[in-house]
Amino acid sequence: MSVSPFLKKLYLTSLTPFELLAFSKTNKGDFIKKEDPKYLNLWKNSIEKDNSDEVFKKYCTYNKFDANDISLMTSKIEDFSEDIDLPLWTQTLNEVLSTIHPEYVEYNNENQEKAFYHLFFPFIDFFSSKLQKVLQKSDIETPNQNICDQLNEALYKSLFDIAYLVLFKEFESFKEDEINDVVTETSDFYYKKFVTNVLSDQFQKLFLTYPILAKKLATTTHDYLKFIIGFFERLTTDKSEIEYSFGTKISQLSQLHLNSGDQHNGGSAIIVEFDNLYKIVYKPTNIVITNAYNKFLDWVNISLHEKLKSFKVIDKNIYGWLEFVDHIECNTIDDIKLYYKRAGILAGVAYFLNARDYHLENVIASGNCPVLIDHETTIGPNIKMFSGKTTSELSKNSIVGTVLETLLLPTKDKGVPLYACGFGSSTQLEQSFVIPKIENCNTDNMQRIPVEVYKELHKSNKPKLNNKVENLSGYQSEFKEGFDKIYNLISENKQLLLSENSPLQYFKNIPIRFINRPTEVYFKILKFLNKPEYLRDGNLYGLKLEILARAYTVYENWSSILNSEREQMLTGDIPVFYTNTLSDSLTLPNGDIIDIIESSAIETVNQKINKANQHDYSRQINLINEAIAL
Repeated sequence: MSVSPFLKKLYLTSLTPFELLAFSKTNKGDFIKKEDPKYLNLWKNSIEKDNSDEVFKKYCTYNKFDANDISLMTSKIEDFSEDIDLPLWTQTLNEVLSTIHPEYVEYNNENQEKAFYHLFFPFIDFFSSKLQKVLQKSDIETPNQNICDQLNEALYKSLFDIAYLVLFKEFESFKEDEINDVVTETSDFYYKKFVTNVLSDQFQKLFLTYPILAKKLATTTHDYLKFIIGFFERLTTDKSEIEYSFGTKISQLSQLHLNSGDQHNGGSAIIVEFDNLYKIVYKPTNIVITNAYNKFLDWVNISLHEKLKSFKVIDKNIYGWLEFVDHIECNTIDDIKLYYKRAGILAGVAYFLNARDYHLENVIASGNCPVLIDHETTIGPNIKMFSGKTTSELSKNSIVGTVLETLLLPTKDKGVPLYACGFGSSTQLEQSFVIPKIENCNTDNMQRIPVEVYKELHKSNKPKLNNKVENLSGYQSEFKEGFDKIYNLISENKQLLLSENSPLQYFKNIPIRFINRPTEVYFKILKFLNKPEYLRDGNLYGLKLEILARAYTVYENWSSILNSEREQMLTGDIPVFYTNTLSDSLTLPNGDIIDIIESSAIETVNQKINKANQHDYSRQINLINEAIAL
């Protein structure tokens, strides 16, 4: 199959330094290259802010880079004459661009409220047409127009987030070159001309200027199409099982709440709503851990004569369906008191399970009971810190291994805002944010302006009474009463919990998510790299991404986890890793095994249960007192 010169050039200019190095090892031929010293300086600065030559040398030694590798990775490839096999994203892009016919160029007034929608339409049209064809071929009912509009809207938002900085920059530049003293009859004369200009050559000029933009738009469209097709196939296949397990009748789809969580492997959770108002949640990941959590919660409920809420799940091994948990207001002040007592119990459960990452998105205030809804990190291992100290030694002067590490309570030590914790802050209740707003959408005067808005710093994670939020600080005694109950229960049942008949046995030998660093860090880096200067230069993009390496320079341990983080982020994903509750190592997607776990999740839980005593209890209560005041 012949490769068009455009696609070949686009692909080669889109290669980041690490991709270029890999390409050079599998494609034998002569590279006509031009080395640029600015790339080497950026590289050094990315991995160590002081541009240390010594640190860079150690980094290169670990990665086994020789002088030729470094030269290649800091060069622009001017030409490569050999035939090459193009990656999947170029095939997707070619299909998208080949659909742009003359009628596309004719500007229309549809979706006028969506900035630059006319430039994203070829991608959206490709997605919509391809989805319909695949579903019809698989004899799956085609979604109604309302659902199709929601699917298209979600794709538009994803594409816009990637491209809007480039498009605004190019539109302004276009106007500067075009505008003269001629008075135009319409307010969108130059906008129409700009759109026509970009579409008439099938994006070739724009994408050769911004090759990373082309790569990201095509990859996002391809991954989204694959994810949505999989969702509809699984919903159709599992319909009867969902109805039986959840005791409901599924009617026609009425709404899909897409991107209801972090994106991993091209997909994220979807809240599925039907015409009868019934909702379920689709998760494209293994959810066996939720069953284990529910079993343990059953034991806690029976032992404490409590009614902590859980929800039904259908575990399909590589994906699953969950009952939707509604945010429900409390009816009385006694409900609020009961809510915070149960919050204290759940804080204790999370503490002993060594849970992490229970931020405000993962807690639902459902009547008189909080519900933890995402269990991937409910049980976790202790991590080696590569600093000559064990986790237990570090925990003496930090939140490692404490009730605060769960992130259910505010803490100043996690690098996240106080309000972002699961139970929320009692002091940070609202805040002003400056957000961009688009004025004069799709006209010659279209611009992004900063607008100050006030936002409530909570979602569905706080209980309400009479439409008023009730904060933790007003119910400290109830919270500590709940924590006291669960702590005593664990202390008094050590023998059972450490035995073969333990309710913790359900957690044995199951996959769990490994948190390498906060999701927010990845998200900020990906957003930052959407700046035009990075989308136009594969070298700059890839070397700036090496800022990920800074965390490893502290311990002089450039783990291959960094390689996996890089690979996943180059596809636009938030990196995700998994281990097993019995494992003392981490297996990466490429098969590499990393010795980074000090004690497995099960060992860590057993250690916490073993050390449950009055001293540890007092320490956790002191930390809770400090957290409530934040």
